[in-house]
Amino acid sequence: MRRPLVGLVALLAAVALLVSGCGSLQPYALIVNGTRIPQHDIDNELKAIRGNARYLDAIDPSRQQVMGSGKGSFNSEFTAYILNQDLDYELVRQEVARRKLKPSPSDNDQAKATVVQQVNGQDTFNAFPKWYQDKLIARFANVIALNGALQPTVDPAKAMDYYNAHQADFQQACVSHILVDTPDAANAVEARLAKGEDFGAVAKDASKDTGSAQKGGDIGCFFKDAQLVPEFLNASFSQAVGKPGPPVQSQFGFHVILVRSRDVAPFDQAKSEVQKAMGQGGAQALQTWLTDALKKAKVKMNPKFGTFDKSQGTPSIQAPKAPPSATPTSAVPTPIPGG
Repeated sequence: MRRPLVGLVALLAAVALLVSGCGSLQPYALIVNGTRIPQHDIDNELKAIRGNARYLDAIDPSRQQVMGSGKGSFNSEFTAYILNQDLDYELVRQEVARRKLKPSPSDNDQAKATVVQQVNGQDTFNAFPKWYQDKLIARFANVIALNGALQPTVDPAKAMDYYNAHQADFQQACVSHILVDTPDAANAVEARLAKGEDFGAVAKDASKDTGSAQKGGDIGCFFKDAQLVPEFLNASFSQAVGKPGPPVQSQFGFHVILVRSRDVAPFDQAKSEVQKAMGQGGAQALQTWLTDALKKAKVKMNPKFGTFDKSQGTPSIQAPKAPPSATPTSAVPTPIPGG
């Protein structure tokens, strides 16, 4: 006797329903305006940060402010801070999608440079898995794209007048460097350069900043408000152009710096800097938008990760009072500008 076809159809429908529902059955960390951030995404971020000793050394050498009491766990306050970052970036992603924005190649380049600086340099960034590097860059590129869209329109004539009257403020330095650990190593680099060795070749051979070393020490061009350590930034805008300066010490080591050029940037390149200088740019518009978005957001928390508190001026995720000690959650904190 043949099995009725309707039985097979019903079975297939049940299988399809089960498969389609699997995603919703997975544990979530939080749900933001209907979009789930699964717990396994947070756990994967933990694996990335836990496996990067350089990053842990930079943010908490003792591990007491970051790691929890349980094996592989994180401090609940740190976890709440990280989840707040995830919440912020998800709201930005949703707004970028709503406005149909797309980060430009320049946005992506700027995002990478900012993230590398925030995580304590190229070597630390390289120690993260490739998928996580891409995630960090992509979400910060969204921030840059949204920030640009939120800025008020500047009268072109007034901006040009301001630029012409304050050109010294819009210098752009193009710089290469060789980074080493000790004064003796810096002196050895200077000695090689003094004998006539090519700066780029010495950088490839001796610099511990492997990212720039591969490009002969080139770290690109930047303005005076670049997110670089102050010692490096000051040297880039004060030492002579065209020849290596004396070693400069920063938290990363000793830099032998070559300022390849330092010129007033053309107006088209300096436009965003002009806008900020005129008091019409910066991160204030983004911060105002974010605070408003947090107040309007529909956020559902997995209770073991904390609660979403809207009673504050800026709503935020608060750590649970008694979090499970073995709950491992984290992500790299790359704060939204102005946050």
